Amino acid sequence: MSADNAPIPTEPVRPRLSSSVAPSTIQRLVEEMIALREHTSRQLKFFEQSLRQAREESTTNFSQFVNETTRVYQQTRQELHGDKRVALALQNELLDIALDLARLCASRPADPKDLPAWSESVAVLARKVEATLARLGIQRYDAVVSTAYNPAIHERVGSKRVEGMGPLLVAEQIEPGYASQQPEFVLRRPKVLVSE
Repeated sequence: MSADNAPIPTEPVRPRLSSSVAPSTIQRLVEEMIALREHTSRQLKFFEQSLRQAREESTTNFSQFVNETTRVYQQTRQELHGDKRVALALQNELLDIALDLARLCASRPADPKDLPAWSESVAVLARKVEATLARLGIQRYDAVVSTAYNPAIHERVGSKRVEGMGPLLVAEQIEPGYASQQPEFVLRRPKVLVSE
């Protein structure tokens, strides 16, 4: 027979190992594989636990973000609508005053004897304007004479020499200022003369 026609073996050829080496090597290999599988299983459980915890934290943080954003949006929306209502009320008040002024100017008397009654009408309108300002929370703000001049709350319109008063003090108020309901929020600074 030629080498090409050699019979094919039916069982695979197994290398013969010595009986003392093979079982301990295989046993160690199996033990290492079992240890590796247990280690991998522990790491997988830890990873799944960490992933679950991160997912829960992300969900909680996202929910808090959504709630906070919604709250701030609603608050901003309410403030905006409140500002629009205040602006509309202010516009209506100014319109009423403008119409009253127009009527008052149109009714100015030609006869000097009628001027006292007309000037009383002007005084009534001035009181109406003051009442409107008070209703809107705007109050008169006066500078205190002999206090230190502060450009944040006083508008300097000139200087004045005053006996017995040091420099850079409020010597005289020329025109009052106006502030909102909070005293530190000055809408218009009082015009003052400052001591030299």
